[in-house]
Amino acid sequence: MSLRALWWFLAIVLPVLASLIAKISTVDLAYQLRAGAEILAAGAIPRTDTWTFTMAGQPWFDQQWGAQVVLRLVESVGGWIGLAVSRALLVGVIFGGTTLIAVRRGLDARTAAILSLLAFVVTAPALALRPQLLGMVCFVAVLLLVVYRREHPRRLWFAPIVIAIWANLHGSFFLGPVVLGLAWLEEVHDGHTMARQTLAVAIVSVVAACLTPFGPFVWLYATGLSTNAGVTARVTEWQPTSIRNVPGLLFFASALAVVVLIARSERRIPWPTLAWLGVFFLIGVYAQRGIAWWPIAAVTAIAGSLVPSMPGRTRLETAGMRRLNALVAGVVVLACLVALPTGRPAVAGAEVSQDLAAPAPPGITSTLRDLAGSGDRIFNPQPWGSWFEYAIPTTLVAVDSRTELFTTDVWSRYDRVAAGVEGWEDQLATWDVRFVVVLPTDTAFASRLVDAGWTELYRDADGAVYTRV
Repeated sequence: MSLRALWWFLAIVLPVLASLIAKISTVDLAYQLRAGAEILAAGAIPRTDTWTFTMAGQPWFDQQWGAQVVLRLVESVGGWIGLAVSRALLVGVIFGGTTLIAVRRGLDARTAAILSLLAFVVTAPALALRPQLLGMVCFVAVLLLVVYRREHPRRLWFAPIVIAIWANLHGSFFLGPVVLGLAWLEEVHDGHTMARQTLAVAIVSVVAACLTPFGPFVWLYATGLSTNAGVTARVTEWQPTSIRNVPGLLFFASALAVVVLIARSERRIPWPTLAWLGVFFLIGVYAQRGIAWWPIAAVTAIAGSLVPSMPGRTRLETAGMRRLNALVAGVVVLACLVALPTGRPAVAGAEVSQDLAAPAPPGITSTLRDLAGSGDRIFNPQPWGSWFEYAIPTTLVAVDSRTELFTTDVWSRYDRVAAGVEGWEDQLATWDVRFVVVLPTDTAFASRLVDAGWTELYRDADGAVYTRV
């Protein structure tokens, strides 16, 4: 194996290995799987909520229906092991594409691979298996069409097709027209003949995004989600990026590194390049969830301009060196095989490995499956709502990860019950709650339940289950 091939290999397979090691988060994924199963069974997209007792019958704008179907099909074929492998493959595609973008921008394989791996480190916290990951694949696909547009101008017309698919997968589809608009600015700056075609493709892409079951309303969903006060107040990912956590630190550190490159550059940086960096930096600052797009967009902007190719000295690769390269690749492949999630103990009552998904409380799940009847209502911690919907579909939960679905009034009532505000018992009675699940840290809530006559049915390190006799 040549050294160039090894760098390409590492740029793709190291992110794959890291994805196989990491657990799958059920916070968003679990309800996506249930929705996908219902869509395939009914042949229709759900329009109202049927999973919670707080919003039952209220409208649900299920824009991510396409991703839900894809994820459910993967699960139906390969189970949760298939989901873990599919996440790793998607991550490999994303950063293989990022490396290809850097090479197309003029970098050698080594420099491109290092830049792509640095982008992976910054993006890693956002690489959970959920519709956004499919959106990131579409993002990289549009970027590739853009960086190859002058060499293959006709291929740029595939961008509206990608964006139309993207609009049925995740609300980040608006980034497709944004990328095309930035590419148009580059053409205007360079006085290139592609300017008119690029602008036309961008306009068509805005229309193509409306090719969903929801038509142009999909744009209202995409813009409204990030400005929904209920979402931004409760979901950390939708709050402004802060240096107080690891994702924020990585983001601002990477942005600072770009600033240093700009300051040290001996040539004038074109304003379209600054526009690329500025737009995606602002997206990353606006909300922590926006960090996912910044590293890949930054690689596209700085590769070959702020970051030059650094091939090093040319030297003859001997047969021994090639064998050593192959040995390194073999060790990484072996590590991937060891990391494959096979033969692990399953959570009782759900086809998922206990050490593969989190949070997925096995004892609490088994207890509720054994004792809860059809239609029984569970007052639950919000992060576990989607998991219970997936693992115990015959019951109803209070809230789940569809934060934008719930009204301010519902969240207020939910918070008053959890905090023990006067009238909390009456609210549980009004909602006809049969089971309450309490986190181990909510000792005050547990004590209030016992004092009010609720009986503890089960307890372990994950939490406890209570019912009223």
